Amino acid sequence: MIRCPWCGAQNYAIDTWCSTCSRHLEWGPRAAVAAATPPMTPEAPEPAPVAAATPPLSRRRRRYPGLVLLALVAMVVGVAMVLALPVASWFSAARTPRPSLPNTAMRSAAPTPAAQSLSARTPSPSPEATPTPEATPTSDATPNAAPTPDENSTENAGPAAQPAFVPTAGDPGAAVADFYQAVSSHDFGAAAALWTTRMQARYPPAQYIDHRFAATQQISLLAERVLRAEDGVAIVYVDVIERIDGQTRDWVGTWQVVNTTSGWLLNQPNLRAA
Repeated sequence: MIRCPWCGAQNYAIDTWCSTCSRHLEWGPRAAVAAATPPMTPEAPEPAPVAAATPPLSRRRRRYPGLVLLALVAMVVGVAMVLALPVASWFSAARTPRPSLPNTAMRSAAPTPAAQSLSARTPSPSPEATPTPEATPTSDATPNAAPTPDENSTENAGPAAQPAFVPTAGDPGAAVADFYQAVSSHDFGAAAALWTTRMQARYPPAQYIDHRFAATQQISLLAERVLRAEDGVAIVYVDVIERIDGQTRDWVGTWQVVNTTSGWLLNQPNLRAA
């Protein structure tokens, strides 16, 4: 404690101003003035009011910056915890393995001849319903595909191979056009006569012509041109519009046409939906 030189009141050692007379504790009265005036009898200090028990303003000001700093630190820590919770939950969810689900997108096995017979009754992805050899790896294993006659031999593969229709002799593109014209008019015997013996053995006309085009209402050949023709083999590009069950479908691709003693005959399709 320190005594005030002005009023004699007791003050804290850290105080600069007297809490009673509000004078500076380090500035005492001048000695001459103090000698001229009679000495003051110190009075017993009155009990300090309740308000005096609180620390002075200067002391409170010294404490406030520390409290404010603690409050700011607590606020920053709280905000960091709030932001860290979603991130922690995200990492936890990322580490959790997902349950395995059954794979329903597996490619089915190659269709058997019975399955191809059923699919021929529904709209097929190609107007000729004659999949390429890559799409039907089991076609060569059928009994009809075992004997492969000579390409230059006459078409004598049964009743379907002996129609009265005469194949086109000089133009490979005309053979393709005649095939689609026969299919559009449902003259399936004439259409089968435009296939080579090898193609009829691989794709039986009863399935790939009669059943495939039974529901076809109309086939229009929009484009037909010969891309290449050499050594008795021609590649003919086609663009075909098929109307089946009230729906219109567009097919584009090529036909391989070979020149035989009977004229140009269709030997291999390569068509896709446009």
